[in-house]
Amino acid sequence: MKYNVELLRQENYKPTFWSGGMATELTTYPLNSDYASKNFLWRLGVAKIDIPESTFSILPKVSRKFMVIEGKITLDHENKYKKLLNPFEQDHFMGDWNTKTYGKASVFNLMTRENYNGELLHLNINPNKQLKFQYKIPLNKDLAAICFYTVNGGFNSNINDKIFETVKNDLILINCVNSSCTHEFMLSNNTSEITDIIVSIIYRN
Repeated sequence: MKYNVELLRQENYKPTFWSGGMATELTTYPLNSDYASKNFLWRLGVAKIDIPESTFSILPKVSRKFMVIEGKITLDHENKYKKLLNPFEQDHFMGDWNTKTYGKASVFNLMTRENYNGELLHLNINPNKQLKFQYKIPLNKDLAAICFYTVNGGFNSNINDKIFETVKNDLILINCVNSSCTHEFMLSNNTSEITDIIVSIIYRN
């Protein structure tokens, strides 16, 4: 199967500042949309929460998937629930909830709007090992994209007969033109450390 594949590196990202620390916009869809304009349909980003207590911006009609990369924090959704997140644990909540955080951490965000939604998965690969990532699309889903974000370490993958080699903070963006089958990718860790990867699966409703 042929894919439309893009490897994004640190210099491709948009750094921004917010009240809790530093944030980085990895990619948005459609092209040339951005968080500030609220014209994205889906968005991937990472943020560093540097203060012990912070309040999230209200984002009406935005669904959020939120995974901790490093550190640990407690999410406090007013009048709903509290949840402690350790590394690679996640929460799903709506952007119009009143949400506070307690603790310092680095986090990964998937935001979706309108007719898009998604999920986050965590993978790790031991040094000099391979992992076959296989994803079968549910019958009621229309796949839009699969993205691999390298949290640490690095990996290689052969896609469309081309080798894509990632290092820390790189993102492989795969737009899926045919979602009626199982998608397979062989990921090879050629480093001397464990490689952690966050996979974003994005659908059109």
